[in-house]
Amino acid sequence: MGNTTITVLIVLALLLISGVAIAHYKGFCSGPEKHIEKVTERIGKQLQLDDAQRLQLDLLKEKFVAIAHELRSDHSTYVNEAIDLLNTPALDREQAHTLLMRKQAQLASVSDELINAFADFSDSLEQNQRNELQSMISRHREHRHCRFACAGDWPVTQE
Repeated sequence: MGNTTITVLIVLALLLISGVAIAHYKGFCSGPEKHIEKVTERIGKQLQLDDAQRLQLDLLKEKFVAIAHELRSDHSTYVNEAIDLLNTPALDREQAHTLLMRKQAQLASVSDELINAFADFSDSLEQNQRNELQSMISRHREHRHCRFACAGDWPVTQE
């Protein structure tokens, strides 16, 4: 092997190792529990919660973790059923619709619990804390998810 090939392989290996390290540090590889723990920890620090508010945040965190487990428990079943739908020459639209409706029903069944837990936490906040939480969510949305077309700033064109 030439020096260029060896150098390229070393650089690729270092990029891979650093990417994995960053993912572990940010909590992306540790499952929903660790990610939710990091998020709630950050919220607790930035909002300077008192004990009652921290209790509401902990209850919200527990509800998020329980729902994440519930949704993940059936995830592989839904994926396998969706893959099986593609094994036929023509997609069974009725079966695909049924699969989607089952998933939506599962989400709907946990939505009241999640909304109530978030409302209890939100109701425990003072107005300045609620404003800060709103600001945190907006910053997260701008920097993580909807940088381009989601915010409506960029027109989405169809070709």
